[in-house]
Amino acid sequence: MLSKKRSLFYLTAGILFTALAGTALHFLFDWSGRRLSAALIAPVNESVWEHLKLLFFPMLFYSVWEYLIRKPGPAFLSSRTCGILSGLAAIVFFFYTYTGIFGTDVFWADILIFLAADILAFLISFFSEKRKNSCPDPADGCRSASLLCVSLLLLLTLLFFLLTFFPPAIPLFQDPQTGGYGIG
Repeated sequence: MLSKKRSLFYLTAGILFTALAGTALHFLFDWSGRRLSAALIAPVNESVWEHLKLLFFPMLFYSVWEYLIRKPGPAFLSSRTCGILSGLAAIVFFFYTYTGIFGTDVFWADILIFLAADILAFLISFFSEKRKNSCPDPADGCRSASLLCVSLLLLLTLLFFLLTFFPPAIPLFQDPQTGGYGIG
């Protein structure tokens, strides 16, 4: 069991890493000379779908690193998966809510949504893991839950890869600047 101080360290480090790495990812595709390998993890346009990568991949990479370093309890994978999914859902929900109300998107609001989703995702993961690890038998059913969570994260990764190159023609995938879909 981690001390409260170490738990807060990992929580804060995860939030900061995701915020900084997500910010850098925003520019990676152009910085790389628009390489297809960069397109797998970095946004290729300004669509909401592509911007979900800014939270997903840094949080996923940090989670893998934290799992290897910290050797967390059995609730880690399910809690972190719930956090990631909550953060992604928050980005979509808040973006479409505020743009629906105001009729346009605003750069600073998009940044605040990303940061709020980052914090929310890690807090949900943190408190969920803490609550689940305090159960009398947290290992009960954890193997199947862990397998399901890993499968879900792998599926999301695959979807990010595929739908970057073959996006459906729906608003989530549309670049508001060009009106196009996928790599412009």
